[in-house]
Amino acid sequence: MKTMLVTGASRGIGLELARQYAADGWHVVAAARKPEESAGLKELAKKYGDALQLVGLDVTSDESIEGLVDAMNGRAIDLLVNNAGMYPREGTHVGRLDYDSWGDTLDTNLFGVMRVTEGLLENVAQSERKQIVAISSAMGSLHITDGPSVAQSGTSYQYRTSKAALNMALLILSKELAPRGISVVMISPGWVKTDMGGAGAAITPEVSVAGIRKVLDAGGIEISGKFLSYNGSEVAW
Repeated sequence: MKTMLVTGASRGIGLELARQYAADGWHVVAAARKPEESAGLKELAKKYGDALQLVGLDVTSDESIEGLVDAMNGRAIDLLVNNAGMYPREGTHVGRLDYDSWGDTLDTNLFGVMRVTEGLLENVAQSERKQIVAISSAMGSLHITDGPSVAQSGTSYQYRTSKAALNMALLILSKELAPRGISVVMISPGWVKTDMGGAGAAITPEVSVAGIRKVLDAGGIEISGKFLSYNGSEVAW
């Protein structure tokens, strides 16, 4: 049985990733800040039993990540999906920028991904699939018109810069891990109907995750270092 670990699994894209991979026969480790408070995760745990493991995780805490590493106890992770993220909605315009929020966003969206990845790197390395994924965003592209416009989504300094930095970090990581045969991929999930994306978004989590799975299944080391959309197209950034 292959193993997939996903962060930010309590709702939205993370919950749907857990649901679809569990339904496909994978062992799923669903990590979230408070998994016991997620009705969706409790429902999945009831349905899939031991095939779904719930783990508490705060990606901004070294101690919490050490606990996750201990919980995995050296087990192989075929697919590590870094999905946990935050999107500040206040203090996002010049003259009113919230720098504390900016720091928190970088700590979660960038440093959190790297902390988790470093902590679980050897678990991934010993697996058969050897795939690390980060859920990024077209809003992190330097070609701003490729993502939602400023008029649609606001200036979003914190979120946009965190995702741009994430893409660069993962590109560097892909080069460093290439000799070990580990694939590192950035994925844009599209504009998804979640708490973050809003009710007016273009696609459902089910559609986004089905596309993400298809993209990841179709490519191994040859897609490492690429920033790909859920529909398989390459995103300019």
